[in-house]
Amino acid sequence: MTTQELDEVRPIRRRRAWYKRRDILFILTVAAIWIGWEGYGYVTAPTRISDSLAIELDKNPKTINILVTAKFRPERFHSNIYNEVGVQRGTEGRTTQLVRARPSGINWLSRQYWIDEIDLAPDQGR
Repeated sequence: MTTQELDEVRPIRRRRAWYKRRDILFILTVAAIWIGWEGYGYVTAPTRISDSLAIELDKNPKTINILVTAKFRPERFHSNIYNEVGVQRGTEGRTTQLVRARPSGINWLSRQYWIDEIDLAPDQGR
């Protein structure tokens, strides 16, 4: 067989388009899910912070006492998260009291899907 005959017999391998590659599609899918998840948190976060807490946060305090209401009773994982934001003082049902919570932690906590509401804790002798 001549070289010309071999070229006519072999199928031409086409290079697959970059957007049809499985690894690229997987990365794009994961990125879209992650961006959607984060976007949901940023869009819904202001609705979880009460008006009184928002006014207090505008004053730029170093720490603040808050009540965090979750969509379900908090478990050990959630308590660990609360302890990173402030000092946990107790839980009653779905509501947990945090004292000396950092405003940046409150904003981060408000973006979590399992948080129902964050409110200013009532003053206790102050």
